[in-house]
Amino acid sequence: MKSHVTASIEFYFKGEKFTFSEEVDIAIWLRDHQCELEALYDILATKNGLDRYRHEYDVMVMEPIHFSHATGLAAQYMHNNVFDIDGFLIARKQLATTDILQAIAKKHLDIESLEKHPKLQAALLEVYYSNKG
Repeated sequence: MKSHVTASIEFYFKGEKFTFSEEVDIAIWLRDHQCELEALYDILATKNGLDRYRHEYDVMVMEPIHFSHATGLAAQYMHNNVFDIDGFLIARKQLATTDILQAIAKKHLDIESLEKHPKLQAALLEVYYSNKG
């Protein structure tokens, strides 16, 4: 399931109001920018014709980015227009790990759903994470 979030920012420069908004595909943001918040400022600026060398950009980066319209897994980590990026990344990694372990359980044990075998799932997760350290 794809996760998207709308990132928006509003600021004033020389009395003019600027409002930028962009729907962000989190998989692309993660792949290209490791979900760094600074990258969102660049994305919003670029999509709206600003570059890093304009004074408007300097003013823009002093304002917080607001989030809305989250979809997929991201929706679970959106609270009051704040996106819990760290929580989302942890959950995404856990889901990816569970998917890997589910495929192994299916291949070797013919188990369709590890969720129906919580002790086995816990054991596989422990082995998986013990080898990561």
